[in-house]
Amino acid sequence: MKHSVVNIKCAAFLFVAAVSSFASAGVDDPIWVKVAPAAAAPEVKKQADFVCKGTNDQDTLQMALDMCAQKERDLLLYNGVYMIDAFSERPDKGPRAGVVIPNMKRYFVFKGQSFFQAGWNTSPSNGVILYARSSIWPTAGDDVPSVLRGEWTRNGIGSMQGGGLRIENICVFICDSQHPARCVDLRCNDGVDVKNMRLRGIGDRCMRGDSWPYTKFGPLPMPHFDSIGITMTGGSNLPLARYDNIHATGFGQAFQAGGEHVICNSCLSSYNLYGWTFGNYRFGLPIGAADNHPIVLINCGDEQSVHLPLFVKCGDNGGRIHGLQSVTMIGMDFERVPGQTIGGKIGDGMRETIPGTWRGHIEYTMQPEWNATNGVHQALWEEDGSGTGFTTRNLAHKTVGDSEERRKYYPQFGQQYFDTDLGKLLICTDPAKRKWVDAMGNPVE
Repeated sequence: MKHSVVNIKCAAFLFVAAVSSFASAGVDDPIWVKVAPAAAAPEVKKQADFVCKGTNDQDTLQMALDMCAQKERDLLLYNGVYMIDAFSERPDKGPRAGVVIPNMKRYFVFKGQSFFQAGWNTSPSNGVILYARSSIWPTAGDDVPSVLRGEWTRNGIGSMQGGGLRIENICVFICDSQHPARCVDLRCNDGVDVKNMRLRGIGDRCMRGDSWPYTKFGPLPMPHFDSIGITMTGGSNLPLARYDNIHATGFGQAFQAGGEHVICNSCLSSYNLYGWTFGNYRFGLPIGAADNHPIVLINCGDEQSVHLPLFVKCGDNGGRIHGLQSVTMIGMDFERVPGQTIGGKIGDGMRETIPGTWRGHIEYTMQPEWNATNGVHQALWEEDGSGTGFTTRNLAHKTVGDSEERRKYYPQFGQQYFDTDLGKLLICTDPAKRKWVDAMGNPVE
């Protein structure tokens, strides 16, 4: 009998020892559940509620998120790399995922200690990186899995009941972009505020010290179309869907933009197949997004992507709303340099899959060569009727000048120019043919 008691005590000790590899004896924080990576310093680990092992860290992160839901706390990750080694099926029956943020029906903060500012000599330990390694691919399944996503809810944002989500100082790297996968999926989240994020579809290269211009290990491979940086929400019950200071590199689609009340500020895509797509994701739920609220990009960019932004079918998935969705780009920056582009050549201009259905206002600059001034004679839209519902302006174009100046420009559909030689205002009606007319509709050379 004594021998049995000893065995029970030993078993209890082993259980406590196993748990202690995750939970520390730190002070119980009333605000944060704190997690440290395996490589954190001992004094940091002492402050953490959970300490990762350095393998399958997604399991530890999920336990920490579950504790946040139980104790109504927010999540704080200490600086370092968190290893995501598998995607798994979840009870919410959404796509397979590494880490799922529970629907807490309150405003929840998922925060990293500090922002990883990528650079030539920057150590990953100076920020928070969720790094999905190659071990994920055998667990990916048939759908497009996600490294980090919100809980899948039956009625999309209708089930969130006022829940909001802030993600700050969290970077997500995925080992390669040759497979379908998302870094971040927010389709079932409401009232999102995402700030300071680096997304990399070339994570293996970056973790081995490769940085701009990403040529240390040879040319970048062409990414899979469904290798995705971030997918935005299916809508919003709250007047907030904000994305600040996000940089996405090496994907098939860096930003899948959509939702309601959307503002993207200082968001940059680089070295992708498509830097931006609009309306190009399904919600897979009974209620789709209300796609009638404007999407606004401020001081954003799309550099060295093969294709310029793609505008897919305009409207929601329920068949209620079709056309007239508005996208505004203020101070958009494009770089179109073949030698700096994946594959060595540029692809399509900006286009709509159903030309003429989208609306909006676009002002932009375009750099056509490396270390060059902004271009004035490059096309932005494909010459297939795309963009005819937009007011589009190349900011390097003058609005008043002589005829010689005007003839240097590749104009936009509907562009206006006061020709001082002719003494009248002109309007472009056919950019491809450089066709201008005056206010009476008379052709002008």
